Amino acid sequence: MVTVTTASPAAPSLFPLVSSCWADESQDPVALGCLAKDFLPETIDFSWKDNTNTSITDGIKKFPSVLNTAGTYIATTQLSVTASEAQGVFYCTATYPSGKETIKVHQSCQPTTEPSMTIRPPARDQFLEPNKTSTIICSVKNLCNQAVTLKWLKEGVEVSSGIHTVAPVSSGRNGYTLISELTVSEKDWNNDRVYSCKVESKNFSDIRNTSKSFECGIIEDCFPEISAQLIPPNFADIYIRKSAILTCRVTNMQSTEGLNVIWTREDGTELKTSIGEQKVQSNGRFSVDATTSVCADEWERGDKYTCEVTHPELIFPLKKTLTKQPVTNSHAPSVYIFPPPAEQLALREAATVTCLVKSFNPPDLFIKWLSNGEELNASKYISTQPIQESSQPLLYFAYSTLQISEQEWNAGNTYTCLVGHEKLPLQVTQRTVDKSTVYLDGFVDAEEEDFYNLWTTASTFIILFLLSLFYSTTVTLIKVKRRFVAAGGGGEENALV
Repeated sequence: MVTVTTASPAAPSLFPLVSSCWADESQDPVALGCLAKDFLPETIDFSWKDNTNTSITDGIKKFPSVLNTAGTYIATTQLSVTASEAQGVFYCTATYPSGKETIKVHQSCQPTTEPSMTIRPPARDQFLEPNKTSTIICSVKNLCNQAVTLKWLKEGVEVSSGIHTVAPVSSGRNGYTLISELTVSEKDWNNDRVYSCKVESKNFSDIRNTSKSFECGIIEDCFPEISAQLIPPNFADIYIRKSAILTCRVTNMQSTEGLNVIWTREDGTELKTSIGEQKVQSNGRFSVDATTSVCADEWERGDKYTCEVTHPELIFPLKKTLTKQPVTNSHAPSVYIFPPPAEQLALREAATVTCLVKSFNPPDLFIKWLSNGEELNASKYISTQPIQESSQPLLYFAYSTLQISEQEWNAGNTYTCLVGHEKLPLQVTQRTVDKSTVYLDGFVDAEEEDFYNLWTTASTFIILFLLSLFYSTTVTLIKVKRRFVAAGGGGEENALV
């Protein structure tokens, strides 16, 4: 076919064609293209070069020119390269009768957000493992492509071992994500070594540092002084064990080596002290609880006990004294137990028994549940901490809920809320509820309610009958009296009177 036109020759407009920046990263090869538009005449030829200006001959496809509705032509060419090569820059040249045009073609992805880089310090609990090591994690998000270099530095010197890096993974429209881990020893971390994660790519480069002092912000806050906190015994221990457990909590230790804690009486007599396992604090330091046990009566009468702490980091020993503090405006609690709501039972799924404890002071108490006289596991119920009820006088309240099945409730099992508080007459009280006691309290079913209504109606008729009988008798006596008066029987009347 021969096309005859009177239009003037026109140079092509070139446009790059690239595959989706967020396509499957396993796609290989990757297709790049070049579009020539609005040119005349239809004669055109394409060629490709890489960023070193070297001609490319392999992987090229050329497609015939197509006449569009405007009377000009459109043509395309395609270049297939490997996924790694696709990250580079290529040049497409279109040669036509009156000259040539060149355009740069490359995958220029634009993530929806700017690249971001974070570094996470090692988890302190990992240092407790036998190998005494932990990992620093460096992550980079929203990278434009997979062509990225990551290096780890220690005190500015590149690290070559203990590194585990995952190749950049596609995150869809958010580009690529790179994650790398570096294993560090507890000794190096505690010696405040500075670790750096350095990332470089075509459109992004950054470095992030971390060390023990960096993560604390202000160094004074990072290394607080060792302190001791005294924790008095709770009422549950005093009532159940008949002994008082005194706790001395030592905090902010860089190491527990060399720690020694002694509890003593007021006269200096040493008490048997148990030192618990070390625990990691939020600031990376350690804490330990040192406990001792004394008689409940000794604690209640106000005896004094002293905790003495010695540690290599302390210049002088720490000494603190613990004794029972008097409570003003003390008050015994009121205890109420509530059966499951009828609306909940109607669902035939679960039943909730509630125990309300209110108007008590001091706030220390315990709540336990029993079923048919047997104590239930604490996992079966939920109890709140004491909550302030009023300030004048200072009183508290708490409540506990026991979750059971609807079948257990209807089976007639009894449920008891046991409350312990130092101001109760016997230091403990209880309230019990079951299906039958709910009835006695006024919760009746339809059959009993009909009987109750019938008895109420009968009682009303009986009362009305007695009132009618009394009225009739009274009227009769009055009539008899009047007849005596009318017959002149005044003497007899007086005699009667």
